Amino acid sequence: MPHHQPDAVVLLGDLEPDWLDVLGKFGDLPVFGVYGNHDDGRYLEARNTTDLHLTWAEVGDLRFTGFQGCVRYRRGAPLQYSQGEALRLARRLPRADVLLSHAPPRGVHEEPGDRAHEGFEALRRYIERVQPRLALHGHTPSPPRRPVRIGRTVVVHVVGARVVEVPDG
Repeated sequence: MPHHQPDAVVLLGDLEPDWLDVLGKFGDLPVFGVYGNHDDGRYLEARNTTDLHLTWAEVGDLRFTGFQGCVRYRRGAPLQYSQGEALRLARRLPRADVLLSHAPPRGVHEEPGDRAHEGFEALRRYIERVQPRLALHGHTPSPPRRPVRIGRTVVVHVVGARVVEVPDG
C-alpha cells in the first residue's frame, strides 16, 4: 500500500466531532473545512480546523476557499440556503485554486428529483467564472460519482475519505 504524505486535510461537512480526533496523527498539517447541513456549526475551531466558509487560506502556492450548507429543503433548518441566498453569499467567495463545498454545483452529481440533494447555482457560476483547478464536495448520497469537468475545473464527489491530487494549473 502506498504511503501518502498529504499537504493538507479537508473536511466537507456532516461529520461527527469525534471523527476529527484522528486528525492529530497528521501532525502539523493544515486542516480546512466547511459545515454540512447536519452540523451544529461549532466543532471545526474546537478541533483546530480552519472554517473556510466565504474566506480563504493558503498551503504553499495553493489558495483554498469554501461554501457551507445545502439547498434549503426544510423551512427553518440551519445551514440551508435558498438559491437566491446562496447567490448573494457566493459573491463573497474569494478567487481560489480549490473550492470546498458541502453541496455540489448545480448540474453536477445531483440526486434527480430530490430537493435535499440539489446543487447550488451559485457554485456553478463561481466555477464557470473563476475556473479553480479543483472543486470538492460531499453531501449527495453514495456511491461516489465520477469526477467531471466544468471548463478546466475538475469537480470531485467525496464520500468518506479520499486522497486527491490538485491538477496542475
